[in-house]
Amino acid sequence: MKPQPGSTVDTVRDFWQAHINNEYYTDAERASDSYFDEIEQRRYRTHYHLPELFASLDGAGRSLLEVGCGIGVTVTAVDLTENALTVARQYAAHRGVSIDFRLGNAEGLDFPDQSFDVVYSFGVLHHTPDIGRSVAEVHRVLRPGGTAYVMLYHRDSLVNLVHRVLRLPYESPTDRKDHCPVVYTFSRSGARKLFGAFRNVEVHADYPFTYGFGPLTTKLPLAIRRPLGRAIGWHLMITAQR
Repeated sequence: MKPQPGSTVDTVRDFWQAHINNEYYTDAERASDSYFDEIEQRRYRTHYHLPELFASLDGAGRSLLEVGCGIGVTVTAVDLTENALTVARQYAAHRGVSIDFRLGNAEGLDFPDQSFDVVYSFGVLHHTPDIGRSVAEVHRVLRPGGTAYVMLYHRDSLVNLVHRVLRLPYESPTDRKDHCPVVYTFSRSGARKLFGAFRNVEVHADYPFTYGFGPLTTKLPLAIRRPLGRAIGWHLMITAQR
């Protein structure tokens, strides 16, 4: 896939310096105990797959890289922006965990070949101008037999339809002109093609609603949300082995 015209790593960095991921969950003062507690509580309630996924990754002796650190949940984490790293370091200190945070670019990960057993990236790579290069980097730093867990946006979803029909910006905008400079969306087959260098590629849709849908996002029973997500979900959940 060719990079989106006019988009650069610098324009993406500038946008995400001003839009810290997950911060829309709370009005509490940044880096306070209530700030982190509320973000964590709402994040895990909204993203119901995370506890199960992280439990499955909790294996002794395995090295884990997160590309796009959010507020910091893993052993080694890379992010494009200093602001995200600052908040993630504060969160790690709040939780009393040790994480190796590094400033970096998904299109050129500063690690040797075959460095990690697991690479995790949730809602990040579809914001890189050259996403094909970023996926190739994930493949490069994985050890043989290692697994990538990646979420990309689903082209054929209810959320994407709403955004396109109403011409709404993505990524928690402050107003209708506050557009994220790079947003790729993929069909299921397109995601499989993107990960063509990997083996055992599994792709399924999940999460029918976003935070902007209000109570539907968290109040609708999981027994309804899960099948809806498989049919019209906004997130393509990709598992791929090197």
